[in-house]
Amino acid sequence: MAKIKTSKGFLEYKNHLLHFGDKVINKEVMLDNLRVLSIYLDKIDINWGPAFGTLIGIVRNDDFQPWKPLFDIYILKEDEERFKDILWLLLEADFKLVRHERRGLYYLERNGEYFKIFVLHKISSDVRHTGGSDFIHEKYLQNTVKWDFKGIMLNVPAEVDEYLTFQYGEDWITPKQTVMYSEGLIAKYCHWGVTKLLDLMPDSIYYAWLLSHRQADFRRFKIRCEKAGIPLPKNVQLASMKPRKYKKVMTVGVYDLIHKGHVELYRRAKGLGDYLIVAAQDGDFILKYKPTAKVLNSTEDRKYMIKSIRYVDEVITYTDVDKIVQEVDFDVFVTGSDQCHDGFQRAIRWCEEQGKEHIVLGRTDGVSSSELKAKISSKASIGRINPDDKFNRIVY
Repeated sequence: MAKIKTSKGFLEYKNHLLHFGDKVINKEVMLDNLRVLSIYLDKIDINWGPAFGTLIGIVRNDDFQPWKPLFDIYILKEDEERFKDILWLLLEADFKLVRHERRGLYYLERNGEYFKIFVLHKISSDVRHTGGSDFIHEKYLQNTVKWDFKGIMLNVPAEVDEYLTFQYGEDWITPKQTVMYSEGLIAKYCHWGVTKLLDLMPDSIYYAWLLSHRQADFRRFKIRCEKAGIPLPKNVQLASMKPRKYKKVMTVGVYDLIHKGHVELYRRAKGLGDYLIVAAQDGDFILKYKPTAKVLNSTEDRKYMIKSIRYVDEVITYTDVDKIVQEVDFDVFVTGSDQCHDGFQRAIRWCEEQGKEHIVLGRTDGVSSSELKAKISSKASIGRINPDDKFNRIVY
């Protein structure tokens, strides 16, 4: 049995050698499966939606493509840990995890129908990579609208026509099968043989093989970008394809009032690698440049509280974020959506130039340090000593 590490423990599954041959989607069953799956994915509030040929069928024909054997879905790398946790609940809803590939690919099956779930890695601030032959501009994933597909609301790019034209050419509106699914026993066993060989490869060989293939795909992607007049950052590297036996993740912040949102940040960040480094900003440095800042806990106290959280492996102190990224050994730099000032922009550019991954993790809804401080301040102003009260009681 194979197994996947989740925050709830190891999830065991059988890694099947899949071959779809002449199979096509059973529309009625797939629609029921999609409806159930969408409920669970929406529950964990992640960015997901139809991808590639599946997206074309939905947008062009409001239907499944008649020749496809499965339903393609994308999720973002920073949401993978939440997705893995929801697998436990999906098992209770009769889904089965039937295959997982190291490059970032999951196959789910329910009632004989299959979902292929691509995990999209960031290779620059503007581009994501499936781990396969496809690259996608970030704007088509972040700027989405809800599309009503047979009563199920799905995320599709707001500029979906532009995206599909870039990805597949102007004739994408004409129904045409571009991916052929091989049939026959010889094709089946050849496919199984290659798949099994890749499964058994050690990481050093597997990722080297993958990188050599993906570099050719990326060259073709760059040519398309040049023709479309879309600039790409210089020296973009396929960081997610590089083998690493021990991946280090780093995130930075003040972390004055530790709360649920911070714990969730550390949990998700740890899921992106093997070793989590949390850098807490030096309190004296904060007050030097922001004398009116209200930091309640000392640097050492904040570090002590951070280190007590089980997802954190190491806690360090930093002053400038664009300096600490150059001083610490790490592979993945994690930031929050609100960490966007000039220092962070310089740090992010440096990471991209050095081939390090940069991941933005969204906030946990309903909690933040500023909100907690505001509540504390509000409570403090309401509860006060009444000097006229002979018992000196607190008045609320």
